[in-house]
Amino acid sequence: MSDVLNIKSPWTIVWLEFVDDFIKQIKKALPPDHELHGHTLFPGIKREGRSVFIVDDDTTRYKILIDLENGRRWKKTKHQAPAMRVFKDDAEIAAMIEHDHQEECAKLEGSPGLFSN
Repeated sequence: MSDVLNIKSPWTIVWLEFVDDFIKQIKKALPPDHELHGHTLFPGIKREGRSVFIVDDDTTRYKILIDLENGRRWKKTKHQAPAMRVFKDDAEIAAMIEHDHQEECAKLEGSPGLFSN
């Protein structure tokens, strides 16, 4: 059995050249007193065309979905916190990626192709 997570469209691997920029973008989106400011984060997977990441939290060893496009008010303050989801394991991530991939394939099947008449 392989421990490799299979990444499928619309998800993609984050190129190392962009990791630092994405870390800054994520930390900037967090409220000033958010606990993740003190954590070592690595955004390794990104939703294509969106500001949604699957981040390794090397401090806690959790993997977290961080959605910068959606959020909620932070602790009754004026700050918005990104929407987050902590994954229990890689199988849960794989299931989400597969679900998103199947949704994307269904949309493509229903739309006219590049070579259709």
